[in-house]
Amino acid sequence: MFYIDDNMIEFTERLLLPQGNTFDDERRNVIRCMESNDIQACPGSGKTTALLAKLTILARQLPLKSNQGVCVLTHTNVAVDEIRDRLEGQADILFQYPNHFGTIQSFVNRFLAIPAYIDMFGKRPARIDDEFFREYTERRARFLDRGVKFWLDKNRISLIDLRFNKNDFSISKSFDGPILMKPNSKSYPLLKEFKTNILQQGVLCYDDAYALAYYYLRKYPNIKEILSERFVYSFIDEMQDTDSRQNDLLERCFDSTRVVIQKIGDRNQSIFNSPSEEGWNVTDDCLSISDSKRFSRAIAEKVKNICLVPQDLKGNLNVPDIAPKLLIYNDETILNVIPKFGDLIFEYRLHEMKKTIYKAIGWVSQGKERRTIPSYFQSYGLPDVNKKQDFYSLCDYLKMAVLQQGDSIKQKHLLIYRGILKSLRLSGVNSKKNVPYTQATLTQVLKIHHKDIYDHLNEKLVQWCMQLFKREDIITDVKDFITAHLCPALGGTHTSELSTFLNGPSLIQHADGNQKTNLFIHERDNLKIPIQISTVHSVKGETHTATLYLETFYRMYDIESIMEYMKGNHNPPRRETVSHALKMAYVGMTRPTHLLCVAAHQNGCEPHIQGLEDAGWDIIRV
Repeated sequence: MFYIDDNMIEFTERLLLPQGNTFDDERRNVIRCMESNDIQACPGSGKTTALLAKLTILARQLPLKSNQGVCVLTHTNVAVDEIRDRLEGQADILFQYPNHFGTIQSFVNRFLAIPAYIDMFGKRPARIDDEFFREYTERRARFLDRGVKFWLDKNRISLIDLRFNKNDFSISKSFDGPILMKPNSKSYPLLKEFKTNILQQGVLCYDDAYALAYYYLRKYPNIKEILSERFVYSFIDEMQDTDSRQNDLLERCFDSTRVVIQKIGDRNQSIFNSPSEEGWNVTDDCLSISDSKRFSRAIAEKVKNICLVPQDLKGNLNVPDIAPKLLIYNDETILNVIPKFGDLIFEYRLHEMKKTIYKAIGWVSQGKERRTIPSYFQSYGLPDVNKKQDFYSLCDYLKMAVLQQGDSIKQKHLLIYRGILKSLRLSGVNSKKNVPYTQATLTQVLKIHHKDIYDHLNEKLVQWCMQLFKREDIITDVKDFITAHLCPALGGTHTSELSTFLNGPSLIQHADGNQKTNLFIHERDNLKIPIQISTVHSVKGETHTATLYLETFYRMYDIESIMEYMKGNHNPPRRETVSHALKMAYVGMTRPTHLLCVAAHQNGCEPHIQGLEDAGWDIIRV
């Protein structure tokens, strides 16, 4: 262990903070702390910057004695890339042996699941990915015994949802559930053989990786000692998103008496797990960062009680105070909510700011019986190319390619390629590892073994993308290339599934190429502003100029269920649904820097109007 002094912190201030800014006492305490502890940080607190400062200082001390390293874990590759970019080469050593910097999933794969797979089968797995696993399992389902299929259908059990149990590798309905049926039954050995065969092919879902991790820890209990010898520090960012399974595995990997373990996050922002799955019990003596650099005092004052655990939340004195708005609507005026939000953006001249982001967000994005995001924006839901979508037909892939905006051909190229890859899967073409091709593996095979087709495809891709910019129909040409050139060269057959995919109609609705996916353009006085429509889950970690939180229905109307908290009255919630609504609202309502708006139906608001006004909400009837 070593001591972090003021000179070290001042170096990181010059590196990471705007000129003239410094870390305050709370953040300096977090940076200096080199003992195991929890760090509870409010939204927009700059906790990642504080972590970066600590890591930068640590990097200058590496390598540690006995060549020990540092393990830094977060939840998404986006977060890993962001941290790497912000370090700007100052801490590249953290990404080199003996250190590990990556997602929790990458840690599990690298140190547990992949070694376990090699131990079990003598080779590395081909792919660890839920979507890939799902599609591969569905294609293999035709080889499953009819009697087993009948039993699964009778019991309403989906084949793709079956898992290896973490304790004994038996087949169960969940990762930690009981065995699916009696081991001596006729169907169980057949089902286990089917599941194990997919595993042997190297195709794993994420739960399979965790099951293998537990298998490896059972077989080699000294893994904990080995990892604790290698890593002297372990930092876990966004700890609130860690589920009980991940937390249990990490505890089995690191000896807390030998490894400094720091868990960093905000327990009030745990929206990806149910209360029973949460893996972080924050210690009473945790360090805290209580003031936000993101939003105003007016927003801080309103949201500090709209959470599971009240905290002394402080806003940024440098952000102008705009009283948060409650937009009350009825059944006839609900479609006016987002335009009213746009009017408020203009009214407060937020459109004149630089680097603006305006978003309308809600908890529930699907369903027609009750209010959901499409109730406010009827065309919500057009698939996003940046998400891994599996479309029904080749026509859908090409239609989505047409809808991509801007001058770049990257997304159009990607969607055409995805359509080609699906065609190969449906024609029964696999790589040498007997798993479907990816873009990288197909490119490699064509380049080495089918150079003429490789050159032809690259030429065609450029041509097709240019035609799509002109909105020309290319489906016949793409189908011809797949059926006449690519599939025959790779040994594919013209299956009925392939025919349906190539000739099927488009199922994508709202395909207006002039309207970007889930975007509302608000216009006033010849000025236009874009308001993005999103879910709460998709904006976690983001900062907006203005945010509109839309009331939606999940077992109950979420805003109606937390009215007392919006009035500033906090009592521990008794219902799990209210707890979940509070977490969603807290995450959503802490995104904006300047303007917070909440939209709710008049039926749930009327009894609370006076209390809401007394609490400082500006009531606007739409």
